[in-house]
Amino acid sequence: MKWFLRLASLGAAMAAWMYRNAHSEKKRRAVVRLAGKAQFKPFRMLFISDVHRRKLHRRLFNEPVDIVVIGGDFVERGVSIERIRGNLRILREMAPVYYVFGNNDREVGEELLYKLFEEECVKVLDDESVELFGNPRLKLVGIDYFAFRKESLAAAFCMVQPDDSIIFVCHTPFIFGKVKENYTASLLLAGHTHGGQIRIGPFGIFDRGALKSGNGRTELVSNGFGTTTVPLRLGAAAEYHVLEIHPSEGDTGLAQMARIG
Repeated sequence: MKWFLRLASLGAAMAAWMYRNAHSEKKRRAVVRLAGKAQFKPFRMLFISDVHRRKLHRRLFNEPVDIVVIGGDFVERGVSIERIRGNLRILREMAPVYYVFGNNDREVGEELLYKLFEEECVKVLDDESVELFGNPRLKLVGIDYFAFRKESLAAAFCMVQPDDSIIFVCHTPFIFGKVKENYTASLLLAGHTHGGQIRIGPFGIFDRGALKSGNGRTELVSNGFGTTTVPLRLGAAAEYHVLEIHPSEGDTGLAQMARIG
């Protein structure tokens, strides 16, 4: 009996620790240089994905940025319109917001979300590119991967020139390979995997989120801000990112990550 009680206490303590981890978050910083011919003043971008059911707080999102990019799964079934709107407004008050759909977002209703995005001045990137800061050589490209359209990437990149400086965003990183094989993109952003969410040492259902650079490209896969299925995390901290974007000093991309508490 004592053995069982000790085991139960250990399990409860572990669950409490994992719950706490799921409701804490780290702000990650990086400096990224974009390959391509675009000339522009350095700017700051906030990237956040996989908020799911969590509530955003202004105290966390008070750093000046120039654009906000949401990498999908901002919501899921059961999240109230009031919470969605409140979370969007916190981000919209920081800077213009760009959004790509994830696999869970439509659970609250696609028509409802589009109406809300229009009301809150959020730009949905639906297999398309947009110029940033009025610069025709600096573009943000986004696709709705989970709509399963055959020509998503072709449509998204149709206005992109080979030597443009491109930031690409999609909910899932599993599309990165096709992008790199066929299109120009210097910075690629995604979430979806939650870093495995619950990891036992180095082992998890997906790789831990990371920022990697090489061959003129930088790839960022975020652990995400929220959780799915169970509100627990272990070994894959909740996170969001502030990226300082600079024009290229040559033909290679550069990425540096500075972790803060």
